[in-house]
Amino acid sequence: MPMPNPGAERLAVIAGQGDLPLRVAQTARHQGRDVTIFAITGQVDANFGDFDVVDVALGTIGDTRTRIQAAGCGDVVMVGKVKRPSLAQLRPDSHAVKLLARAVGKGDDALLRVIASFFEEVGINMVSADSLMPGQMMPKGLQAGALDPASKADIDCGRAVLAMLGDSDIGQGVVVQDQRVLAVEAAEGTDAMLARCASLIDAAATPAVFVKCAKHAQDRRLDIPVIGTDTLRAAKAAGIAIIACEAGGVLLSDAPSVLWQEAEQLGLAIIGV
Repeated sequence: MPMPNPGAERLAVIAGQGDLPLRVAQTARHQGRDVTIFAITGQVDANFGDFDVVDVALGTIGDTRTRIQAAGCGDVVMVGKVKRPSLAQLRPDSHAVKLLARAVGKGDDALLRVIASFFEEVGINMVSADSLMPGQMMPKGLQAGALDPASKADIDCGRAVLAMLGDSDIGQGVVVQDQRVLAVEAAEGTDAMLARCASLIDAAATPAVFVKCAKHAQDRRLDIPVIGTDTLRAAKAAGIAIIACEAGGVLLSDAPSVLWQEAEQLGLAIIGV
């Protein structure tokens, strides 16, 4: 195990679902940083092994900040899927109520920025997952499989739709076939959206394309688009043949070589655009 780096701030990883929080924590440790995991109760499903783990409730932002300060963390990263609870389940503390009031009606991005400011006002820096894992961003160009020449128009269509929707803080993914939009990612998340559009895909038509991009002016510290092997399997199950991701804008939750190999085995094409 690498020795702690005295010049680096202890990192707090606020962890949701999936393996990405563990990968971020492991990467930070290999960089010589001390790490504490703040595991969101009812959301986390990874095994963090010998990392220091503190359980926190989703609505207790004030208590979470206090615990992060007590652990001596100067930097914090939020990573992993979070299933949105009902207000009854959320049980926000007084700080969370005030933050929700400041962002009401302004969308998820606005709420996340308010949360970032809440941490920063006591000197805790919000950092992005991609700043900790720069080698995990989607590269440009074809990475696996082969493209149908007719698919470029569908990729361009998907990117145009996402550019328009991003201004309204809606989704990061869209499925297109023959320049017809079959599904747009909303609150349900990528995998559920892919499953939802399966019955709409015409196996006899041009291969269906899944396009994923960051929203316009999205703050990467707070919410960054992610794909992984689970995404590939969900796309394959839905009948999608091509995945096009924004180069430099989408984080890979698995090692790139693992993703490309999985895509080849599934018969999928992956391209960074």
